[in-house]
Amino acid sequence: MRAVRICVTAALPLMFVPTASALAAERSTPIRAAFLEEKAAALAPYAFVRFCVEAPEECTPKQGAENVRLSADVAVDIASINKSVNHGIAPRNDRRGRDIWTLSPRYGDCDDYAVTKRRKLVEAGLPARSVRLAIGRTPDGQGHAVVIVRTRNADLVLDSRSDAIKRVNEVDLVWIKMESADNPKWWYAL
Repeated sequence: MRAVRICVTAALPLMFVPTASALAAERSTPIRAAFLEEKAAALAPYAFVRFCVEAPEECTPKQGAENVRLSADVAVDIASINKSVNHGIAPRNDRRGRDIWTLSPRYGDCDDYAVTKRRKLVEAGLPARSVRLAIGRTPDGQGHAVVIVRTRNADLVLDSRSDAIKRVNEVDLVWIKMESADNPKWWYAL
């Protein structure tokens, strides 16, 4: 597999506003809601394996519920963390052949944004099992790491390319793999 790379674009305006009607729609969404479906076991990205060696506390088995109820407070936390990390890390790709995943760097690429968001979401109280890393491919063929928050009605995407929080079926990524809800060292093809 090619190394995960990012083409970070300028942050877009925050488009996820947790209104009463949005929360009601989330609760009443039909079964057709967007969820990523785990298939066969897959290898974790090599740079993620190295990340686990450097930050083993980020790669321990997870606790808590596998999904979260999207209350107004949770929606605000998700949107706030997505936006603050998107604006707090200056976009810069790793040097060719040197894909390194880092927590809260000054400069970074999509995987740095993703692991930072994952940590901040768990620190904010979201169950660790509901916050997962995923890898997709952008329309131009680039590998791209994002965070998925599994709610009761949909998987939500926190993407370094946008401040908008979207369901997995509303983004332009072709999904490749995602970490397990139980153990970050286990990954599944999508």
